[in-house]
Amino acid sequence: MQFLSKNKVPFKEIIPKDYIDIHSHLLPNIDDGVKTIYQSAYIIEQFENLGVKKIITTPHVMQEIWPNTNEVILTKHSEMCEVLKSLEIKVQLETSAEYMLDDLFYERIKKGNVIPLSGKHLLVEMSTFNPPINLKEILFEIKLAGYIPILAHPERYSFYQNNLKKYKLLKGQNILFQLNLLSLSGYYGDSVQKTAINLLDNGYIDLVGSDIHNYQQFEVLEKGFLPKYAKKLSKLMSNSSIFS
Repeated sequence: MQFLSKNKVPFKEIIPKDYIDIHSHLLPNIDDGVKTIYQSAYIIEQFENLGVKKIITTPHVMQEIWPNTNEVILTKHSEMCEVLKSLEIKVQLETSAEYMLDDLFYERIKKGNVIPLSGKHLLVEMSTFNPPINLKEILFEIKLAGYIPILAHPERYSFYQNNLKKYKLLKGQNILFQLNLLSLSGYYGDSVQKTAINLLDNGYIDLVGSDIHNYQQFEVLEKGFLPKYAKKLSKLMSNSSIFS
């Protein structure tokens, strides 16, 4: 896997000044991300050392596993902000969520009971094994509610891999694609990396994010990327300025 390669441009060298990380799991003990405030604060401090000034963390919202409410998410966020302040960590921490496109989300979007990214964008995901049966209906409800869907890590959905036509049809529904930086590193395996490269080379990616869950993943991210992708990634990272 290429994430083991030594010939890389370090992550720090490609981060633009206006980069905002829009996908991470850094609110403690709320999903499969960090488990303690200390783990969270440490990783956020490492982002600060790389020059990142703003993080929008996105805990999972899933009906069967993590049915996090707005209140739970916002309370955790407030607590974490107080911790960062006490530690003099100056990264601006905001919160939204990564919504599984399931029945719980369908009910919440119809009621407007969601936490968007900067007013009008929603980060959503699907099962990695199959799309929801009512995908078109859910996407319609998102747009009807006035939001723009951002599909998290499209490269990781096995039912779309190796079929660029399916991605094209999905993009035709005015969905933004967010690439996981770790996917390009090869962290999730060769098939995901290959799909990530294909989407990147064909101009399908609109945004990137770390999707950091723990420090081990951060260490992989910190090592950087192959030179042939570094410049392209840096440009895509600048697109996150719309969330300023």
